[in-house]
Amino acid sequence: MYCSVISAAIDGISSRMVTVETDVTDGLPAFSMVGFLASETREASERVRSALRNSGVHLSPEHVTVNLAPASLHKEGALFDLAIAVSLMGAYGFFSAKALEGILFLGELSLSGEICPVRGVLEIVSHADSYGCDIVILPRRNLLEGCVIENVAVLGADDLNQVIHFLMERGGGEISLSEDSSYEAPLLPPRPMETAHVDLKRLRREQTEKLGVDFSQVKGQELLRRAAEIAVSGFHNLLMIGPPGAGKTMTAMRIPTILPETTTEEALQITKIHSIAGKLPEDTGLLMTRPFRAPHHTVTAPALCGGGAPPKPGEVSLAHRGVLYLDELSEYDKGILDMLRQPLEDGEIRISRVSGTFSFPAKFMLVASMNPCSCGYYPDRTVCTCTNAQVRRYLSRISMPFLDRIDMCVEAHRVRYEELTEDRSGESSERIRKRVTDAAGIQMERYRGTAYRFNGDLGPEGIHRYCRLGKAEAQMMKEVYEVMGLTARSYNRVLKVARTIADLDGAEAIQTEHLAEAVSYRAVDRSYWDSVLKTA
Repeated sequence: MYCSVISAAIDGISSRMVTVETDVTDGLPAFSMVGFLASETREASERVRSALRNSGVHLSPEHVTVNLAPASLHKEGALFDLAIAVSLMGAYGFFSAKALEGILFLGELSLSGEICPVRGVLEIVSHADSYGCDIVILPRRNLLEGCVIENVAVLGADDLNQVIHFLMERGGGEISLSEDSSYEAPLLPPRPMETAHVDLKRLRREQTEKLGVDFSQVKGQELLRRAAEIAVSGFHNLLMIGPPGAGKTMTAMRIPTILPETTTEEALQITKIHSIAGKLPEDTGLLMTRPFRAPHHTVTAPALCGGGAPPKPGEVSLAHRGVLYLDELSEYDKGILDMLRQPLEDGEIRISRVSGTFSFPAKFMLVASMNPCSCGYYPDRTVCTCTNAQVRRYLSRISMPFLDRIDMCVEAHRVRYEELTEDRSGESSERIRKRVTDAAGIQMERYRGTAYRFNGDLGPEGIHRYCRLGKAEAQMMKEVYEVMGLTARSYNRVLKVARTIADLDGAEAIQTEHLAEAVSYRAVDRSYWDSVLKTA
């Protein structure tokens, strides 16, 4: 007999339908699987047979062939186990075609018959209706993730017996078993499979409360706090440079507390990426807070940018629509940093392999911090012990093309004793976030119906349209461009930052004071790199 059911696979970062076909014929007993399978997928034959036996399903010895179509798509992982088990039972006559119609099956099977969680559920369930399925059966531990999609019925199962019981009832008991095959139903009927509802407001509140830090804990450093507020409001790349212990890392770790809320569309995209990468926390239906990724400076190129066979999302994609924080920037390998130039410019990263080219979203806000030299105290020559050559060598680890993609650079000064010991707390994250949210709302309305979301997303056409300057402002920028020797890219980035400062002020047009502040954030990096790298 023959039976087929619907499952799905993840190809790069997209879902692809997979048809699991099973053919049972007379002949020498055998169990073969075909369809361009990875080793862990091919091992499903052993998992499925043990899971069926331990769930009370006894199959007569036959020649069994299982095909996962299309054969051109490489299948990996164990998410096809449940579909293979159901297809095999269907081929033996346990289920009617009516019972299996319109259902997509996902799940890994343990040898006992337990259904274990898998990756990529949200992406797969979001495409279930396009595969002709209005029901998805998946592991109960993936239920909250799957129930985010509302146009299909999502059912969560703990074990194989629950699925068997559901399908037999759905088929109306119309079965035609092969000879010597049987099903020993458990003494107590399995409890019904579960469904769930995700309360997005409650979820957002709970995830926000878990952050546990606040900007009020940062002593002094008003300039750092202001720069962080501007950077977050427009999703601009930010570099903080200064001596050790000045509060650079402390400021960066509190940036998640002032990030603007995600839209539902952004939350879905963020969750899909983390689910596919296997980084989604258990019992989390949707990631409602923006990601904050902080890889160590020993990170490898595949871990940062994505890779493997087939390629998986890296840190730059896991930080999509959130923050990628690089602490001790100069300690990262120079080649690794230069790999970020393309995603910083394009908002995506493309990985080419023999099997094809994979594109992963990577529209993140880069936040970085570093010391100005090996000892950390340049240019204070009363403390700094580095020679000019050592400082030059240290700063040259950051290439100028990479530095040109930084929107804002701010200097962190040593915190004074009076600031450190004063009882007065700094401004809270809640108050800062209110201003950030207002500025983000202005941008959302301005860019509604376009490909942009934040000022930091603007390309040349968007800058020309939304960052127009008056006569006095244009004259000012002409002088700045020539005196500072700006590149076309850095000029455009100054305009984008000025647009954000204007939004924070509630101004419709960019004014000279907005430009002046934006330019000041380009002057800091040049005070270090230009003055040191040009010395002999």
